[in-house]
Amino acid sequence: MKLPGRAWIAIHRSQNRWHDLLAHLAGYCNDRPQKTGIPGQGGGYRSWRCALKRRHDGMHRTGNYVWTDDGTVSYLPAPNGSGKEAHQPWQRNMTPTMRQARNWKRWDEDQSRIRRARLRQQGLL
Repeated sequence: MKLPGRAWIAIHRSQNRWHDLLAHLAGYCNDRPQKTGIPGQGGGYRSWRCALKRRHDGMHRTGNYVWTDDGTVSYLPAPNGSGKEAHQPWQRNMTPTMRQARNWKRWDEDQSRIRRARLRQQGLL
């Protein structure tokens, strides 16, 4: 059975929400580096979540990557040598949240409007 794309997106968003709820109930910080969904703001992947317990000190971590509250990601090997233990037991997928998708669409429309204005100014449109 082939499902339409919107159904897959809805299923993946639901799975992500469910896993976020489980992580919250298990006491994980659950912060993510990509908060807005706008290109250039934040780093890392949409599926990354902080694997440290809530109210931890310092930067957020998943595997060998850490990030600050503003989403600036950097590589920092895990103290134990292997970043495998610095993951939550629930894997997320890359489907953006509704807010991230809405912000990205708004950003894309703004960029298209700016590009069209620039081309009009140059007489190319």
